[in-house]
Amino acid sequence: MRLIIENLTVAYDASSDAVVKEVNLSVAAGQLVVIVGPNGCGKSTLLRAIARLQKPQAGTVRVDGQDVWQLTPRQAAHAIALLPQSPLAPEGISVSDLVRYGRHPHQSLLQLWSAADQAVVERAMQACNVSELAQRRLDRLSGGQRQRCWLAMILAQEAPLMLLDEPISMLDLGHQIEVLSLAQRLARAGASVVMVLHDLIAAARYADVLVAMQGGRVVAQGAPRDIVTPELVASLYGVHADILSAPIDGSPVVVPSARPLRHSTCAEEV
Repeated sequence: MRLIIENLTVAYDASSDAVVKEVNLSVAAGQLVVIVGPNGCGKSTLLRAIARLQKPQAGTVRVDGQDVWQLTPRQAAHAIALLPQSPLAPEGISVSDLVRYGRHPHQSLLQLWSAADQAVVERAMQACNVSELAQRRLDRLSGGQRQRCWLAMILAQEAPLMLLDEPISMLDLGHQIEVLSLAQRLARAGASVVMVLHDLIAAARYADVLVAMQGGRVVAQGAPRDIVTPELVASLYGVHADILSAPIDGSPVVVPSARPLRHSTCAEEV
């Protein structure tokens, strides 16, 4: 599965300013691409446009050469899986039933639930370390546990392009590493994985390609060790930073100064 984004521009309506501006990006099968940038820079909107939840004003999104807006919803669900920032589930649903929803695109009147579907669900729960929670209610789990259950549902969908919007936001350090390592393994197995992260250190550690956005535009992209510089960190986040090399693999480690370059402002993530 190859994702090609060309000159993508996205606005919420015709009267508003563009949130994503002329973005070009290519993601090959087997790549883990991580998008970083300050709040409000368009990261999540870009994922929504790829997933057909926000129609662009201009430009194209293609998967394996096909415009995603020319696909049927069922075809799109076979190709693209999205884990949004704040997913919603029916009240009282169990973990196993939630993960089963991931198989919905594969069901039809002629193709009902099978042993193969059940095996996919069980593998997804095992991969996300939630098998022991299968009969628990989702709304009675911790935030971190729920996040891993949602990720299991996305895995059960078996889409070759996976879009993950802040998948580690509610996880402790150990579970963050589990999720990021899982995303890396999925890419190594041939999936195309595009992830939004706020944690620049984690992004630089796990990404094959790092994409930095600011003001709706891509301002840098490439291997983390090639693009993560004090200048980029200052431009994106308004802070001084030293860039060190991790002793194991040489990935860049960002050590920010306690003093900002400028007063920061909060913006709603879009």
